[in-house]
Amino acid sequence: MQAQAQSAWATFYEGRHGDDYLNYAKQRYAPFICEIAHRIHLGDTVLELGAGTGTITKALLEHYPIHPVTFIASDKDKDMRRILSQRFDKSNVSVIDLDAKRIPTVFADVVHSHGMLEHFDDHTIRDVIRAHSHARVQVHYVPGLYDEPTFGDERLLPAEAWMDICAPEQIIKFNDGLDYALIFERRK
Repeated sequence: MQAQAQSAWATFYEGRHGDDYLNYAKQRYAPFICEIAHRIHLGDTVLELGAGTGTITKALLEHYPIHPVTFIASDKDKDMRRILSQRFDKSNVSVIDLDAKRIPTVFADVVHSHGMLEHFDDHTIRDVIRAHSHARVQVHYVPGLYDEPTFGDERLLPAEAWMDICAPEQIIKFNDGLDYALIFERRK
């Protein structure tokens, strides 16, 4: 029986599901993870868009290991959903098929993504932000001006370009200004 080919994303993330990568990510993206964590309230539903291997959700679970916070990890790629389902098999994380550009059927108080928006054109980025505008807060990680892309069609843009594209209320720069957390908060 011939092995089924996996998606380009599953191949890219191969080997990035274990504790070593989780520990690396928790250090490297600590400011981003903290921006999400300190905005989560007990009872919230937290949705990760384009979750990949779910590393950010896994890190957030350490802050909220038991209910009353509900975590949902979403990805459009079926191979990534399989990996997510295996990773979160015995936890309180639901794994769903969700196109980030479409208004979701699930309500989330907090929406976040890590390394997703930079793969879209300007119009699609605005569609993603708008599709999740019901959330109290959105926090999206994007890379800044690295020397070269990590994978595929990644756009490496200065913070000012992100401000022009999607007008976040705040941009947090970290890792010597190479990484950004784009923050959108709904005013009540």
